[in-house]
Amino acid sequence: MAVLIRHRAQGLGIDDYDRISPPLVEQIKQQPGFVLHVAFEDSQGLCVAEIWSSQEQHDAWFNEAVVPNVPAEIKQEVIQIHNLVEP
Repeated sequence: MAVLIRHRAQGLGIDDYDRISPPLVEQIKQQPGFVLHVAFEDSQGLCVAEIWSSQEQHDAWFNEAVVPNVPAEIKQEVIQIHNLVEP
């Protein structure tokens, strides 16, 4: 089942995202199950949200590529998607 996962890293902002993300964004495009990646700031700070075909595919990518490259603890919120419409 598809999932939306919101990632928040305390203390990291847009400038940090712009510095850290370029190689990861290029790599994520090749990952099985990857659908969408967005980054934005809201009242809680920086949020990176992604849609994946499954949480297992996300977790494999996240643990292999993101954890070693982001210098902060990342909290995640996993939301099961009821309906996903793609072009």
